[in-house]
Amino acid sequence: MTLDGKLATESGDSKWLTNSISRENVHYMRHNLDGIMVGANTVINDNPSLTTRLPEGGGKNPIRIVTDSKLRIPLDYTLVNTTDEAQTWVFCSEEANEEKAKQLEERGVKVFRAGSNTVDLVKTMKILGENGVKSVLLEGGGQLNWSMLEASLINKVISFIAPKLLGGKRSITPIGGKGFDLMAQAVELDNISIERFGKDICITGYPI
Repeated sequence: MTLDGKLATESGDSKWLTNSISRENVHYMRHNLDGIMVGANTVINDNPSLTTRLPEGGGKNPIRIVTDSKLRIPLDYTLVNTTDEAQTWVFCSEEANEEKAKQLEERGVKVFRAGSNTVDLVKTMKILGENGVKSVLLEGGGQLNWSMLEASLINKVISFIAPKLLGGKRSITPIGGKGFDLMAQAVELDNISIERFGKDICITGYPI
């Protein structure tokens, strides 16, 4: 994020926010973790690949995990059509369209139903654990980040901060959603460490 806490402009432009050294470090994180998790809006807006691209080439691709209660992910998107390169697991609600689920599965996507009309994140994490996924890199977007924080499902925060000022009350922030009502409810981090990646600063901490 920027120094004033922005993830992207109001139009969604975020390239490039942090520098190449920070982005490279994130790819090493992907290489070392079992899964990478994003929400449906991130997929629909960005059509990401969510693969590992190390500077020396190669790297292990994490399982690409998408929370998509209504199965809105388009069938022609990258995550659906590159399952030979990296696994894609989609978590939806019980109400999600059965035919769409079948179409995704025909393309190699694993579909899990977790929750009645929305995706139950606690159930999702339990299913992931039961299927051998022990570590997940949560990459957003803002609504999913908030929902995971609210459900106390985040146990480590790694925040890359670029020395840039973006402004804009409608600019996108890393954590969206309703937010807490009181400052006393804010999630505080402990065991803080600070690193430099070029001009960027990385703050790592653990929710108390």
